[in-house]
Amino acid sequence: MDVMSEQSISSLNRSVAKFFRVGTWRQSCGVLIVASWPLLFTGCSTSPFLSDLSTPNYAPSNVHRDQAFLPTYVRRVAVLPLTTLTDESSMDFGRDSLWPVLLDELGRSRQFELVTVPPDELRLLTGRSSWSGEEKLPADFFEKLKDKLGVDAVLFSRLTQYRAYEPLTVGWRLKLLDAEVPRILWAVDEVFDARVAEVSVAARRYARDHPDAAASLHDSQSVLLSPRRFGQYTASAVIATMPGRLAAAP
Repeated sequence: MDVMSEQSISSLNRSVAKFFRVGTWRQSCGVLIVASWPLLFTGCSTSPFLSDLSTPNYAPSNVHRDQAFLPTYVRRVAVLPLTTLTDESSMDFGRDSLWPVLLDELGRSRQFELVTVPPDELRLLTGRSSWSGEEKLPADFFEKLKDKLGVDAVLFSRLTQYRAYEPLTVGWRLKLLDAEVPRILWAVDEVFDARVAEVSVAARRYARDHPDAAASLHDSQSVLLSPRRFGQYTASAVIATMPGRLAAAP
């Protein structure tokens, strides 16, 4: 483990600016017919329905996968507490709101057994109550987590952006590290901004496909008004970029 003492697990600082040119379908919407007048088109507008159909889903691109599939031995993963990029109160609120959302979406993925590590237990094991995965880790960091928790990998998570008012914004930075031979198995660093047409459309499609009985508004547009629902969409989108499982041989 001496190698780990010389290594610092650094973040994937590949900030990708995403500006999308949104195509729209226009159709004539007003025709005025008067007995002795020629046919006049009085205006046109964009159909939201047709615009949704023509707009692709937002696809996270700032993603690293060590391999196409997760190693077969990765069955139990230690999920460390969600951290924030800044100490602002709004980020703390976002962390408290979206931490259970992230755990729920990880559970739905059924990729591995989740072993959530409370801050107090993490402090006892490692000397700190939180780790972002961007610091210099102790030489025995992974060894202690493996021995005490019986895990095969460790998931670091960080909330990088959070805006709970319109337009909603959520940024995630997740890293899955192999606990046996420390290496990054998967990492994603993405910001979802509801002002981007592809993000807005993808969020509404997610809301239609995953109805929320607890929501006060049941139309798909409500996902752009609810930080929790928008957070669900973003968490689902980043977790979907994780390497899959190799199908078992028949």
